[in-house]
Amino acid sequence: MTKPLRVLLVDLNNFARFPTIPVGLITAILRQRGHAVSVFSPLTVGVKGFARAGRANRLSRFDQMLRFITAMTANSRISAMRGRLAQWSRPDGDGPARVMTAEFSRRLRTERPDIVLVSAYTMYIETAAAFGAACAAEGIPLVVGGSYFNEPAIANEWIGLPGVTAVVAGEIEPFLNQLVDTAVSGGDLSEIPGVWTRPSGRVAAPPLLDLDQVPFADYTDFPWRLYPSRIVPMMTGRGCGWGVCTFCSDVTTVAGRSYRSRSPGNVMDEIGMQAARHQADLFVMLDLKLNSSLPVWHTLLDQMPGRLPNGRWTASVHVGPEPDNGLSVDELRAARAAGLVRMTTGVESGSQRVLNLMGKGTNLARTSRFINDAHAAGISLRTTIVVGYPGETADDLAKTAEFLRKHAFGIERVMVNRLTVMPGTRFHERLTRDPGAYPQIKTQNLDIKNAIVPHHNRASVAPAYMASLWSVLSAANAINRKHLNDAAAVFEGVL
Repeated sequence: MTKPLRVLLVDLNNFARFPTIPVGLITAILRQRGHAVSVFSPLTVGVKGFARAGRANRLSRFDQMLRFITAMTANSRISAMRGRLAQWSRPDGDGPARVMTAEFSRRLRTERPDIVLVSAYTMYIETAAAFGAACAAEGIPLVVGGSYFNEPAIANEWIGLPGVTAVVAGEIEPFLNQLVDTAVSGGDLSEIPGVWTRPSGRVAAPPLLDLDQVPFADYTDFPWRLYPSRIVPMMTGRGCGWGVCTFCSDVTTVAGRSYRSRSPGNVMDEIGMQAARHQADLFVMLDLKLNSSLPVWHTLLDQMPGRLPNGRWTASVHVGPEPDNGLSVDELRAARAAGLVRMTTGVESGSQRVLNLMGKGTNLARTSRFINDAHAAGISLRTTIVVGYPGETADDLAKTAEFLRKHAFGIERVMVNRLTVMPGTRFHERLTRDPGAYPQIKTQNLDIKNAIVPHHNRASVAPAYMASLWSVLSAANAINRKHLNDAAAVFEGVL
């Protein structure tokens, strides 16, 4: 082993309501090796992340409609103005960037790290560039990583930033200590899987198959006093057991490229450890679909009451076509008894035709039954809707509005999203390969900063379509004005 190193680890992710899992994992791996790690969370200098939508008021739908109209327009001036207005409230704006850079520079001077590691969303590219310049002035290597650096165009842009030594794409855990040692010694990083040291066509590090070999995340350096509640994030697996939805970018980013699960015992051991270490009984399960592994799912239902008697937790699930998806009425009642107070599932559309186009793998009748059963079990349900998928008509949107109205009794929050074209998704790949398949879609060049492909859908600005969109937003607004049930209220605005 080389001598212990001083590592400054920077969290340029959400940093608003609870710690960041990748930063906690990196901290644990490096400390296990004996390195001295300090974590810089921008929350400590007053920079907040994106606020999640909470309870709505009657006027919220008007604001949402305006946002959709300006997002759907083909007018470049309106689009540019919308972008400038949005930038004022974003944590990656000029003001927050100056605050973060000043604190980062101070910590470089006082802590004198041997290396800086930055975990970042792509929107923080200007902030990362400022950090790189500060590191270059001090002769300190800086390595960046994040979910979208397996997209070559994005990685190539970031590796070109002054002061950036390397960009990491893929699950780096098995190679992390080698990466740090080599970067500090000035050695050759190019042979480490997933590490970019210059513009190239390299691929991401391979998916990590044995997740039990990764130590439990270390969140001790995060600013717990600044979080509204002591919520511990966890993942029991990586990827999605369905993984087919054409629009979904989660299954194409670093950890989502295939589904792998931790063992049930490993999961329960971490729950016990994190609860004791942080005196916490609130957990957010950040798996894309927690019921991807039925052994883990059933273990949570069986053992959570004994391991975390007063615990409350949330999960996302997929109401898929499998004969047994773990979501029967009896299992949902058991989940509620085990502390599950809130669930999220993607409805996406009230039109079965559109769901089939999306590759969603869900059936509206079965989804309807799930909503009824979750409500009967006392679980707060959150869902998402996607509008603007190619081929969607005003009639399809009207069916979505009707589905929401019909199931308003069992849904407590709805997030209505415009379709975003994400690089690497099945939809984007087909659009790139055969643009004639979607004649109503006009795309622009990849937006490196936001990791999206801006597009305009001519069909979505037709008067009948806009009228149906208003119906969807109104139905969602009626749901979003409700109180969350008492047990789930602590998770308002979290997911």
